[in-house]
Amino acid sequence: MKMNVITLCMLFHSSLGFFNIQHIASDTLTLLPKGFSPAVKDIVEGIPSTALTIVRGNSTNIRSSDIFELICLLYENNIQVINLDLTTTDNKAIFFSFLKEGLDTSNERTSLILCRPLECENLLSELTENNFIHRTILYMFYWSDGDISSKFRQTLKEAMRVTVITNPREGVFRIYYNQATPNRLHHLSLVNWWSGKLYKSPLLPSANVVYNNFQGRVFDVPVLHAPPWHFVKFNNKSTIEVKGGRDDKLLSLIAKRLNFRYQYYDPPDRSQGSSISGNGTFKGTLGLIWKRKADFFIGDVTITWERLQAVEFSFVTLADSGAFLTHAPAKLSETLAIIRPFRWEVWPLVCATLIVTGPALWFVIAAPSFWQNRHQDQLRLFSKCCWFTTTLFLRQSSSKEPSSTHKARLVAILISLGTTYVIGDMYSANLTSLLARPAREQPIGTLEALEEAMRDRKYELVVERHSSSLTILENGTGVYGRLAKLMRRQKLQRVRSIEVGVRLVLAHKKIAVFGGRETLFYDTERFGSHNFHLSEKLYTRYSAIALQIGSPYLETFNNVIMNLFEAGIIAKMTKDEYKKLPEQSRRSDPVTESDKINVDVTGDSAVTSQAQTESTIGLEPLSLVMLRGAFCLLGIGHFVAALVLAVEIQTYRRSHVLEIEENSTNKLSKQKAARRFKKLVKIKFRKLLRSLYNQIDTALGPV
Repeated sequence: MKMNVITLCMLFHSSLGFFNIQHIASDTLTLLPKGFSPAVKDIVEGIPSTALTIVRGNSTNIRSSDIFELICLLYENNIQVINLDLTTTDNKAIFFSFLKEGLDTSNERTSLILCRPLECENLLSELTENNFIHRTILYMFYWSDGDISSKFRQTLKEAMRVTVITNPREGVFRIYYNQATPNRLHHLSLVNWWSGKLYKSPLLPSANVVYNNFQGRVFDVPVLHAPPWHFVKFNNKSTIEVKGGRDDKLLSLIAKRLNFRYQYYDPPDRSQGSSISGNGTFKGTLGLIWKRKADFFIGDVTITWERLQAVEFSFVTLADSGAFLTHAPAKLSETLAIIRPFRWEVWPLVCATLIVTGPALWFVIAAPSFWQNRHQDQLRLFSKCCWFTTTLFLRQSSSKEPSSTHKARLVAILISLGTTYVIGDMYSANLTSLLARPAREQPIGTLEALEEAMRDRKYELVVERHSSSLTILENGTGVYGRLAKLMRRQKLQRVRSIEVGVRLVLAHKKIAVFGGRETLFYDTERFGSHNFHLSEKLYTRYSAIALQIGSPYLETFNNVIMNLFEAGIIAKMTKDEYKKLPEQSRRSDPVTESDKINVDVTGDSAVTSQAQTESTIGLEPLSLVMLRGAFCLLGIGHFVAALVLAVEIQTYRRSHVLEIEENSTNKLSKQKAARRFKKLVKIKFRKLLRSLYNQIDTALGPV
């Protein structure tokens, strides 16, 4: 029966792939303390855990029979066991990869480490350097000799769950735990002991109970100037002063609820941090948390996959959207306002209608004369019809109809109604509305429009350095990737904060800033909303408190934040920040179409639903400046009329000169003809006289 149990244990550990039979067969190791095996069994059950990794270091000197007894006892109580030794580098790599797998999959890992105190100190340092720290990983060190050293205590990180088992006397084991007190770091507190059985169960105190009251602990919290979340004033003496903000109020409420205090400090790199770079560095305040130099950071910190590799996030403190901000569209030229009531596609149709109606009226009037063979001056009639329809379109009075027939009058009435009530009134109404609210350029509201503006109109896009928005542009595909490619040709790509970017947009018309929509919206309200245009919502982004990976008080923070969120207190604090803005900088008009839809559905104002007074920005009284287009058109009309008059005068003069010349030419030709005729008559008369004289002379002469 005993051999069967041994065979089953060997088969079980060989199936796990970590069992080393040489240590089972060896008889050179020393004894474990009396009662160690049942104590470990009760300790593991009191955690509670269903699996245990037994790790033996190079300094262990434990008999294989004792290890075998411990393994079999755990196996009989349905506790899976993995047996490892750290005698070689490969075995240590296997242990570290096993812990890494637990971090990646969030599976629980409980390790019992059996080695001498000096090796315990070194192994703890290696685990800390490799950042094998999480709330799902528990390290149990067996401290065989004397008191726990100060070096071992100083190496402990608060997020690292470490228990130390000591054997002060025979049959008694004490359990020390580093997460038993909320306000003492590098400290191991006695939480339980075993003397035949555990003093209490569960073995370790719950983190929710321990960190429900921090007992006045002081946290050093990095802070960034990012209105409306934090308003930070930088003094000359390298000190900062926080003037308020939504997240400052939120942290104050959390601190009051959990009984801790906090001190703000200016981080070395005044940025949030985006991701772990290729050389293994992480800049910004999130990098401080990743290096465990800061406990947590509260602000407009967006949750991204890249940041989740370095920090953990609490329950969301803000549901926001990505957006970009551009300068407000400039007013279009008021000189061209007279042609703007109709789109350019309409004007060719209006001109075609004007050209067609004259011939159409002429055809209706002249058609009967073609089949009745009546003589009529068609050219004169065509001219009258064209001028009559032109006066109708120009809304001039005309009592001279081209024809008095009923059909001609009916067509004239239809044309008059169409020009007056369809084209004329619609044009007049649109022109009046455009003059009352001057037209502006087409706003840039989508990423495609921004891409086109950057490519064709030399717009530039800036983004906050080490921010989630920068990560989206750098790692994004499609239009995000194309925008990032266009940004590389700019001299200025990144700014220190969103506020700096908004000031750049205010000063330069061809700059856009990319970031969180709530932050951009607040800054537009601060600097005058009529100066900016906020784009549509691009994607959903969530902000939360960033904490160290494995932070023991994450769940405690979550409970407080969820209670505040469900009670509407966080939303109320956000609204209060907008109410602090001056009355003249608030806006009642939604910035985009999605805001208008939100107003119609919820009945609240855009984005933050804060109460706002009615704004008159954009409504201006009519002035002669707005009517200069009409005066320009009138001037063009006068110029054309003068030009036509000049042409007519020149034409008349030329025609008159030609007529005079023609008349003079005709007169000269007639005079010449008369002279020729007179001369011819004289010649003929002379010939006749000569002939008559010859005949008389012949008749009277001698026979």
